[in-house]
Amino acid sequence: MKVKITLLLLICVLLYGTAPVADDRVQKERELEQVRLRIQKLRGVIDGDIAQRDSVTARLRDIERLLGSVRHNLKNLRTERESTEARRQALIEQKKQRRIELEKEQRGLAGQLRTAYVNGREERIKLLLNQRDPAVIGRQSVYYSYFTESRVKRIARVEQTLDELSRIEAEVATESTRLAQLEQRRSEELSSLESASRKRREIVASLETRIAASGSRLSDLQRQERSILNLIEELERVLADFPVESQQPFSKLKGKLAWPANGPLLGDFGRPRSGQSMKWNGVLIAAERGTLVRAVAHGRVAYSDWLPGLGLLLVVEHGDGYLSLYGHNERLDRAAGDWVDAGEVLAAVGDSGGQSRPALYFEIRHQRQPVNPHPWFAKRVDAR
Repeated sequence: MKVKITLLLLICVLLYGTAPVADDRVQKERELEQVRLRIQKLRGVIDGDIAQRDSVTARLRDIERLLGSVRHNLKNLRTERESTEARRQALIEQKKQRRIELEKEQRGLAGQLRTAYVNGREERIKLLLNQRDPAVIGRQSVYYSYFTESRVKRIARVEQTLDELSRIEAEVATESTRLAQLEQRRSEELSSLESASRKRREIVASLETRIAASGSRLSDLQRQERSILNLIEELERVLADFPVESQQPFSKLKGKLAWPANGPLLGDFGRPRSGQSMKWNGVLIAAERGTLVRAVAHGRVAYSDWLPGLGLLLVVEHGDGYLSLYGHNERLDRAAGDWVDAGEVLAAVGDSGGQSRPALYFEIRHQRQPVNPHPWFAKRVDAR
């Protein structure tokens, strides 16, 4: 009897003792499943943000390429219109001078006619009576008629010149009006594109913030670095058979270069990028939008197009494995294959590539590796 009671108690203890353990295991499995679901959902959000960002970035790339082209065309239009306007002003001044000449000739002719009228035939008779030599009398009459005829011809030529100048001025004025209208349309197109670009940059910035909060910004920067390296490798392959000819090797220019644009540094070589473990491979120079970007040395433009993260980018090959990179431009004024000299205009500062403010990103690379640009320049510029 005691054995049965003891066995019954033992069974009860085992049953009641293992129940909480089983419940706890089930609870943990449920929590784990919830965690897995949250992870899966978060991954979906991140993937969606990245896909949306890539789509918006692709559209931004197209817009910024078009912006660069429109700005370049607009600059050329303004130059052409200013040249046309200068020509029109020169024609106006030329017409003014011709009118002065015409008025002078007309006054002279009027004076001659008045004299001829006042003198009349009586003065001619007196002239004849006072002259001893008939040949002299004949010459005087011929000269008088010749001067009058010559003046009439000069007046006709001046009037003809004035008519021609008026015709040319009208053509130039029409062309100037056409260029002004075209410039206005390009300006409106530029304004519309800038508005679209601004909205897309805001979307990209918002998505970048969300992606960065999820830990994806580092991989984006690494992908940007890979894009640059891939670009450099491709450029090296394409340009291997076309060496840069220069009177002085780029390596001899160390400590003598002038900066591509003037301004304080927002990012400096070797320093950590904002909120990231990655470091700057070049310098980010603050400058006003539209500031001219100049080549640091003689070379050949190896790349002139849009690149993820750097926007409108221009790369100059200097020979011996040296490259200089100029990014975030608002327009590109040189094309791949163009030869440039030190100080020659390459582009204009902008904020392409998703920047929050206008600035120029600049790098020097040797054998694909970024090098500290500071020792290469004659003037020291410090970061903010």
